[in-house]
Amino acid sequence: MAGLSDIAWILDLDGVVWLAEQPIPGAARAIERLDGLGEQLLFVTNFSALTKGQVEGKLKVCGIDATGRVLTSAMAAASLVQPNEKVLVCAGNGVIEAVEDRGAIALDPSDGVDAHGSIDAVIVGFHPHFDFTRLAASTRALHKGARLISTNNDPTYPTPDGLLPGNGSLTSALATAGQVQPTIAGKPNRAIADLALDRLETQRGTQGNLVVGDLPATDGLLAVELGFEFGLVLSGVTGAEDAATCDPSPYIVADDLEALVDEVFP
Repeated sequence: MAGLSDIAWILDLDGVVWLAEQPIPGAARAIERLDGLGEQLLFVTNFSALTKGQVEGKLKVCGIDATGRVLTSAMAAASLVQPNEKVLVCAGNGVIEAVEDRGAIALDPSDGVDAHGSIDAVIVGFHPHFDFTRLAASTRALHKGARLISTNNDPTYPTPDGLLPGNGSLTSALATAGQVQPTIAGKPNRAIADLALDRLETQRGTQGNLVVGDLPATDGLLAVELGFEFGLVLSGVTGAEDAATCDPSPYIVADDLEALVDEVFP
């Protein structure tokens, strides 16, 4: 990898830049170095609850200027609706913002089953207020022909106290009750991949481009979807004992982002 230049870098956040809200040592220095080298950077996360500005703010606290360089699964989900469509948002503020930025009408399922009339799409994203009222209103919309769009399909997410239900669990509840198949927008799927390419000055399959993350099932498969290389860091979910058997197999493995950047640019 030595000697690469003008690389497009897609960086995951949780497990790469921070872990359980704590900055990973060296990540900010690595990003500062990449910026100094003129590399293209895009921060891509499947976490949809935060607005784009909130994600940028969290990165700023870590010492990283990410202004205009954040892409979330909420934005990917919103790209699948059309301006002026009525969208029942069974998700957090990140999805509400993204739907409104798209020019669609974001509606609240907590208002009840028949509060909004005909609905074009239901978007589900992780949020802690998922309840029977929201499930019932969204299910009614799906039975009447609304499309089901999910920000991501992760069944659980890690916390210091263990695994908690992720958006994949919420998506399964809606898909089961609504008797529909969801379209998944986030990593590693086509919607977020297309948005990433729109933001980067590169094309699918361009040699040397990297997706850096800690999870082969999302970050690694996103690299495959884009035709990029997969850089695996061991600072998140995947440990050293699992790196040799990862699918897809990473092109480069490093302890953390700073070590990976040092290997690419010795």
